[in-house]
Amino acid sequence: MTPLLSAAWLWIASPHFELVTDAGEKKGRQLIARMEQIRAVFSESIGGRSQPLPVRLFLFRSEREFRDYRPSSATRGFFQSGPERDHIVILDAGEETDRVAFHEYVHLVMNHSTAALPLWLEEGTAEFYSTLSWRDGRLSVGSPIGNHVRVLLSQSWLTAAQLEAVTRSAGVYNEASRAGLFYAQSWALAHMLNMGATYGKHMPRFAELLDQATPAPLAFEQAFGRPFEVAVSELRGYVKEGSFRVAEIMTPPFSAGSVSVERAPEERVALAQADLLLTMNRASLAESKLKTLPPSSPEVQTALGLAALARKDTGEALERLGKAMALGSRSGVPYFEYAMLMRDAGAPPAEFRRYLAEAAGRNPNFAEAQFLLGLLHQQEGRHQEAISALSEATRVLPRQSYFWHALAVSHHTLGEAGNARRAARKAAESAASKQELEMAQAALQLAGSGTVEPAPRKPAVVVPDTWKPRGGDTRISGVLEQIDCFGLSARFHIRSNGAAVALWVARPGDVLLRTVSAITFEFSCGPQRPRKVTVDYVARPDAARKTAGEIVALEFQ
Repeated sequence: MTPLLSAAWLWIASPHFELVTDAGEKKGRQLIARMEQIRAVFSESIGGRSQPLPVRLFLFRSEREFRDYRPSSATRGFFQSGPERDHIVILDAGEETDRVAFHEYVHLVMNHSTAALPLWLEEGTAEFYSTLSWRDGRLSVGSPIGNHVRVLLSQSWLTAAQLEAVTRSAGVYNEASRAGLFYAQSWALAHMLNMGATYGKHMPRFAELLDQATPAPLAFEQAFGRPFEVAVSELRGYVKEGSFRVAEIMTPPFSAGSVSVERAPEERVALAQADLLLTMNRASLAESKLKTLPPSSPEVQTALGLAALARKDTGEALERLGKAMALGSRSGVPYFEYAMLMRDAGAPPAEFRRYLAEAAGRNPNFAEAQFLLGLLHQQEGRHQEAISALSEATRVLPRQSYFWHALAVSHHTLGEAGNARRAARKAAESAASKQELEMAQAALQLAGSGTVEPAPRKPAVVVPDTWKPRGGDTRISGVLEQIDCFGLSARFHIRSNGAAVALWVARPGDVLLRTVSAITFEFSCGPQRPRKVTVDYVARPDAARKTAGEIVALEFQ
């Protein structure tokens, strides 16, 4: 028998995961084998949508090492998505390690396979599948979680309305602790919906309606034949009865022979850790690790370029990203970020497009690159090509409302009413801010679906600030008189209260268009037919551009 490697940093690889750990070979092999088995469960039920990006696991032996990465002091594990890789990061918790890892993997699967779900359903489902276990060579799910049962039998419950209203920022919601009332009640409800005699047979229909962007309360009542509050009331009897059914799941056997284990050089571990930290927007800590690495690889140069971007040092970022490409980077990241910098600098559109296409070509699952390519096709009137690129973006990240909004516009332009309505509903269901909800409402009206009012949800993953819609600090109303074009950027001249105001539009696709008629607005350069507008902008005078600020939202009267 080959002796197991000690608790130095190890790099363990299986067909669908890689694991970086200092917790030892035995624990590492066990965890990665379990992850392959849970992946098989979800791949069989929802197909290839479950894991479009590579997944890297971190298993930390000590809390001291884990401290630099955890979102809060009580966190024992978390899922973090990135543009080209997903991460699951775990502190070794003994017997609970598998359950923490499974919970976070369910979040990963849902992030790539469904629009945003009600939080009780999201966390309840993750807790339900966290109980996957192997007994006598068989996989089972549904075992009661003792701590949750004790909480439910000893505390006053949340009402149905309170359960539906919980958000990630609410005090009752505690991502780090699985013992809270919200988690306990959500787990029990998910168990009843999946395993209960009255409910289980209707769960597939509920999932189908949610996938069609049916509002959750309506989907629940249509699928289960009763409103949500009735189910919450019936849940009390389900818990008191205590008959939590356990189901066996058939999965193909996993071969331990497909796992490789090697000692990981310090440089490789440091680069992997820096990549994770950059994804979490912890650039200063990432840079401290990168400074110890030889700068001769495209991966290190890419990471240093991203760290420079976080410091807003565009000169160094351009230099580093350029070196990464010259060194033969196979990643789409340096090409994407280089394209963004060129766009912001006013480079010719053809150059911006070239680097953006390189990013998507190197990694077709690079959702943000596909989205921006889709917008370029859309602006040029090539809506079939736009739909192709935008559909790829929504396939990888179906919870980005602005992806669905853009897709709805192109479907509507081509007269595809059904597809436009579906995309607009998806945009509304996944809206994570007031601005995204307004855009979705406009798309719904355009597609002839009326409006819906889902509660905006906080995104489940960290999204770089530069990808998020911005808010303005100043509003004016007036008449749009002229537009000066500079490549993809433009300068708007607006007369407000008798005074001329010039405002910059860096990226037209990023400007929020609030009215239905504006959703397909395409401006032309030069003098404009007088048109009343209300503009939100960030007051940022620029002497070189001769502008008073940058537009973030337009409303045409």
